[in-house]
Amino acid sequence: MKKYIFLLIVIIISSCNNSKKADTEIQKKEKKELRPFFDSDKIDHYYLDISEREFEYFASDNTTQKEKKKEFSNLFMGYYPDSIPKKNFENLLLKYKYKKSNLSLKQEKEIKNVFSEKDSLMNEGYACVAEYRDIFIFKKKEKTVGIAKICFKCGRFQITGSKLDVSGFGLWKELDKLESIVRTDIKKP
Repeated sequence: MKKYIFLLIVIIISSCNNSKKADTEIQKKEKKELRPFFDSDKIDHYYLDISEREFEYFASDNTTQKEKKKEFSNLFMGYYPDSIPKKNFENLLLKYKYKKSNLSLKQEKEIKNVFSEKDSLMNEGYACVAEYRDIFIFKKKEKTVGIAKICFKCGRFQITGSKLDVSGFGLWKELDKLESIVRTDIKKP
């Protein structure tokens, strides 16, 4: 009887080890199969660091240049661009005081990994109006192939130009990782 119990325990333990190996292999396979949203060879990051007062000036009805106000509001809070712009989008960002970050190759690789296809589903609601202070421009041979606008404050995002399903993007864990990549000066608890 003791032999049977011992044999049963050995079989159970060995089967548990095999399932752990299988899980590890599946995870490795899943990581290898993550396809990036954009086929790019360069990523540019632009960040807007303006105060609430400056924002109110750009967005207020008191601004004499209505077109400029509308353009800024669409860029900062709205859905512009909803396709890859024909004109130079980067000049528009610079016009509204967005600053270009100098990303290292390591940072670009990490950003590309964050902007990749995943099996997770984003099912959380948003608690604020988006403030798209961070904009990523994905390029292939100096041509813009994709744009991602991110609001780290409330977790909203807009991705334009991807041929893949981006609905799995936007988990707080991913956004925190992305923010830590581009905002090296901010320390989180």
